[in-house]
Amino acid sequence: MRTWMLLTLSIASLTLAAAQNFGVIDERRILEESNYVKAINQQLQAVQARFVQALQALQESPVLNTEERDTLFNLLLKENPTEAERQQVQQLINTARQRAAELATLRQKSELSETEKTALERFTQMEREGRENLQVRAQQLEQQLQQQVQQQREATEKRIREIVAQIAKEKKLVMVFSSDVVYYAENDITSEVIKRLDAQQPNQRR
Repeated sequence: MRTWMLLTLSIASLTLAAAQNFGVIDERRILEESNYVKAINQQLQAVQARFVQALQALQESPVLNTEERDTLFNLLLKENPTEAERQQVQQLINTARQRAAELATLRQKSELSETEKTALERFTQMEREGRENLQVRAQQLEQQLQQQVQQQREATEKRIREIVAQIAKEKKLVMVFSSDVVYYAENDITSEVIKRLDAQQPNQRR
């Protein structure tokens, strides 16, 4: 009986010692509380806002030729456009509005001159191509945004793993678990991970 009890106590001691070499992190807390992650999300929201603004401008300005449309689109996607570039954007939008007004007037006329017929055909083609191009642009920007979200997610996960590994070595932890599968642990290193993660600067994505 005495031997059995000693064996049981020895096993318990080994289990306790091993448990002290395990750590846990709360991934949800990191994503919700980390200023680093919040900064990443703000960057992505800013990119999304520019994308939406660009698409809205194209939707409201379909009567442009291909070169004008490409120029407007590229300028609208710039994060910090110059004053000259902002003026160019406004000029293109004004041009599109003027043509749209002319197109509406031409469509209401019962009789058109040859010059007016040519203008009607040209503006109508611009409008049709602008509407078609808008769908293509929307798909491209959606894919680009998803790609940036994925890249930032992977980069953030990599940084978190590196920080966890660094802390684990310092604390001599042989293994770190996610708190999703651990009900209790003394070695919760989540706060330290958040602290070190927030000390870093997010990558700038455009």
